[in-house]
Amino acid sequence: MNFKVATLEEIPQIEILYEELFLEMSKLQPKYIAPAKQDVEFLQNIISEEKSDIFVAEIDNSIVGFLLIQELATPLYSCIVQHNYAYIMDVIVGGQHQNKGIGSALLQEAKKWAEERKLDYLELSVLAENIGAINLYDKHGFNETSRTMRLEF
Repeated sequence: MNFKVATLEEIPQIEILYEELFLEMSKLQPKYIAPAKQDVEFLQNIISEEKSDIFVAEIDNSIVGFLLIQELATPLYSCIVQHNYAYIMDVIVGGQHQNKGIGSALLQEAKKWAEERKLDYLELSVLAENIGAINLYDKHGFNETSRTMRLEF
């Protein structure tokens, strides 16, 4: 298995995994998330920008998982302590490759990326129903720091 930063040439393989990610998310929250394709221009920008990357996991020259990470800063509000941090926007390991340590290895790459940039912490959001992902993040030391709550009508 090989881990590296994605290039523009790898976007078609990343798109396939994004379709799988969006499909799985739509199964967890069908009222709010629909199956979709990821915007290619968005992926091109993430790969090209200095403050973001996509780490890919490859087996036999095929991408089997990825993690999208961005460098962000906390909002400029008087009550918020300023931090520069890494935000993990998306993580997916293709269905047949799950539970083989690939997600953990991608998270390790994200940790190294954030440490090399001297960022204060890693942050991510996860659907409440995604128990497998929550267990993975717990295993890697992530802690819940806020909740999104919704009142439906």
